[in-house]
Amino acid sequence: MTLEQVKEFIKQTGWGFLATTDGHKVGVRPMGAVAWKGNCFLCATFAASDKIAQLKKVPYAEYCFSDSAGKHVRIAGSCMVSTDNAEKLWLYKEIPGLKDHVKDPASPDYVIIKMTPDNIRIMDSADMKYMQVELK
Repeated sequence: MTLEQVKEFIKQTGWGFLATTDGHKVGVRPMGAVAWKGNCFLCATFAASDKIAQLKKVPYAEYCFSDSAGKHVRIAGSCMVSTDNAEKLWLYKEIPGLKDHVKDPASPDYVIIKMTPDNIRIMDSADMKYMQVELK
C-alpha cells in the first residue's frame, strides 16, 4: 500500500484512535478531525485536553485507523502542538465538521496536534503480518 492509499483509507474510515502517554499513564481516545498537510498529519483538539498534557511530557504518539473487517493502519511519530492561526484556519476549512465544535478558529482553546510520521504500518491480510508503508 502506498502513502496515498493510506490517506484514502483514513478518509474512508473517518475515525481512528490516538494513543499518548505521559511516561506513566496511557490514554487512547477516538479522533476524527484529521488531515494530511504535506508530510505532516494534523488533528484538531482542545488545548486543555489530557492528550495535550501528555504530549507536552512525551511528544510522541500513535494513531490507529481500522475498518469493520479489521484492516488497519498504524501511524506513529513525533508530535508538536501548533497554535499557529494560519495552520488552525487551514484545518478548520479542510474539515467542515469542526465548525460544530469550534466557533472561532483563532480561539486559543483550539489547537492542532501536528505529527511527523516516522512509522506507518498496515495490516490487511489474514496472515496477521504488518506491511511497512514507505514514507515519501
